[in-house]
Amino acid sequence: FYWGSVFLVNIPIVVIGLIAGVFLIPTSKDPSAPRLDPIGALLSIFGLALLLFAIIEAPHNGWTSSKTLGYGGVGIALLIAFGIWEAKSDHPMLDVTFFKKARFTAAAGAITLVFFSMFGSLFLLTQYFQFVLGYSPLQTGVRMIPFALAMMVVAPLSSKVVQRLGSKITVAFGLGLVTIGLLSMVGLQVDTPYSDIFWRLMLMSAGMGLTMAPATESVMGSLPIFKAGVGSAVNDTTRQVGGALGVAVIGSVLATTYGNQIGDFLSGLGLPLPQAALESAQNSIGAIKNGLVPKLQEMGLSEQAATVNAEANSAFVSAVHWGVLTAAAATFVGVVMVLLFLPARPRIDDVAEQEEEFVGEHVEELLTD
Repeated sequence: FYWGSVFLVNIPIVVIGLIAGVFLIPTSKDPSAPRLDPIGALLSIFGLALLLFAIIEAPHNGWTSSKTLGYGGVGIALLIAFGIWEAKSDHPMLDVTFFKKARFTAAAGAITLVFFSMFGSLFLLTQYFQFVLGYSPLQTGVRMIPFALAMMVVAPLSSKVVQRLGSKITVAFGLGLVTIGLLSMVGLQVDTPYSDIFWRLMLMSAGMGLTMAPATESVMGSLPIFKAGVGSAVNDTTRQVGGALGVAVIGSVLATTYGNQIGDFLSGLGLPLPQAALESAQNSIGAIKNGLVPKLQEMGLSEQAATVNAEANSAFVSAVHWGVLTAAAATFVGVVMVLLFLPARPRIDDVAEQEEEFVGEHVEELLTD
C-alpha cells in the first residue's frame, strides 16, 4: 500500500463519525459563549511546536546544544506567556480558573500522563516488533489488535468499578496496572516470544481502560453543563498533548540510548565504510537492517554483518528498556497525583456550585439583554 494510506483510511471513519454525531450527540450551548482568542491560540501552537521540535531533535543536535536549549527555551517561554495571557484575558481560549478545581486538574493530569505513556510505549514496541523480532508491518499491526480490544472491553466495565470504589481508587489502580505493565517490559529480550509480550500488553491495556473513562468523567463532571464544550476540548487537548509529548520524549530517550551504544560499537569496529554511512546507522536501526548489514554482506564481510546485526538488536532492546522506564515513571507520578488530589466521588457542594454558576450566568444574560 501507498504509505499515505494510513491517513486516507481514516476518512470514511471520520465521515461516519460526523453523521452519527449529528443524530446521537445532545446539544449543549454556553449562553455566554466567548469570542475567539487568536493570540492565545498562536502562543499555544508555536510554544508547543517549538518545545516538541527541541525534544525530538535533541538526540541529533545534542541535549545541551544551543539549538536544543534555544528552541526549547523559546517554546517554554511562549507557553508561559500563553498561561499569563489566558489568566488576564476577558475571553480566554482556556479558562485557567478551571485548574483551581482539584478534581478537574488531577483527572486532566491523569489523562495526559496515560496518553504520554501509551503513545510513547507503542512507538517503541511497534519498532521492536519489526526491527528486532522481524515481524512485517502487517504482522505487527495484527499483534497489536488485542491491545485495543482489551481496552474496549475494560473501559465500559470501569463505571461499575467506580460505583463500588470511587474514582480515586479506580483511576489510581488503572495507572498502577499501566506502571506494572511498563516495568514488566524491561524483561523484553532480542528473542522474546509474542506469548510473553501478550500478557504485558494486556496489563497495560486493562490499566488504560480503567483509567480513561473515569478520568474523562471527572473532567466533564467537574464543570457546569453549559461548559461541556470547553470540558470536551480540554479533555481532547490533554490526550493529544500527552501523546505528542510521549512520542517526543520517549522517542528521544530511545534514539539517544540506541545511538550512543551502537555508535561506540561501530567506532571500535573499524569498518571500511564512509563516515556518512556509519552516522546514518547510528541514527536509525532501520539504516542498519536495510542498509549497512546488506552492504557488508555484498562486500563479503558476512561475519561482521552478523556481528553488527546482533549488536544493533541488543542496543535497540536496551534503548527500549530505558524508554519504558521513562513511561513507567510518568504513570507512577500519575498514581501519586490521583491519590493526593482526585476526590473519590464528586462532592454535593460541587454540584450546588455548578447550579449556582449556571443560574448566575443566565441572570446576568437576562439583565444584559
